[in-house]
Amino acid sequence: MKIFITGAYSGLGYAIAKEAAKRGHIVYAGVHKKEQLSFLEQKGMEDEVFLFPVLFRLGEEKDYRILEENSFDLIFLQAGIAEGGSLLEMNIKRIEENYQINLFENLKVLQKYLRRCLLTKQKGKIFLTSSLAAFLPLPYLGSYTSSKMSLYSIGRTLQKELKLQQLKVRLCLFVPGAYQTGFNEYMILNKEKDLYFKEEEGKKITQKQEQMFSLIEEKDYLLLAQRVVRAMEKEKIPNDLSYPFWQKIGIKIYRLISALIEL
Repeated sequence: MKIFITGAYSGLGYAIAKEAAKRGHIVYAGVHKKEQLSFLEQKGMEDEVFLFPVLFRLGEEKDYRILEENSFDLIFLQAGIAEGGSLLEMNIKRIEENYQINLFENLKVLQKYLRRCLLTKQKGKIFLTSSLAAFLPLPYLGSYTSSKMSLYSIGRTLQKELKLQQLKVRLCLFVPGAYQTGFNEYMILNKEKDLYFKEEEGKKITQKQEQMFSLIEEKDYLLLAQRVVRAMEKEKIPNDLSYPFWQKIGIKIYRLISALIEL
């Protein structure tokens, strides 16, 4: 398959790109900084895989041309941003930026890919990355989790529209939990320095968040990448893909208990 993956510079995005290339697929790996192009190429060589690094910045319309100029069998939308902070004080512009990148720009990418599939009558596959955190209201991470919940809703709606319009395109909602990729640590430290987090109490909250993620994060995200690529290779990709299973079940139990307590 000819595959395009956004957010492929590091972490889970790179692991998926690497695994797909190892299995013989042609992989275009999207990065968001020019200096990452040569680094990713070198990294691929060290890992004995061949990748096509491309500059793809969400929000830069000119970078979206790659979707109009190429026929990809599958696109994997992994890129996004994360920022913590108290919703009581976060600057609205910072929250809007989270939504612009995580929701609206990803929707633009989807639209461009789907339009090409419609015009060329080609088959296609889409993997759209949300997060299990979207289903768990986490204090001081609300900007990120709510944008991911909105993206999940977009994906669910698109699944129904694709079926109604009888397009030969399938969409899988990829909903990973907490993995030790460095992303969660970045998110809890990348807080807007509002009044609340200048106080000593804010430091305590950050420490608690770090402790929580250190307890629940799965370390082996390479196994997850293998599972994801196997799902990508299926003729009929699943509607949903979510790991680790125990985190998924844990969130469902938490939501059920919370609902019962509120009765």
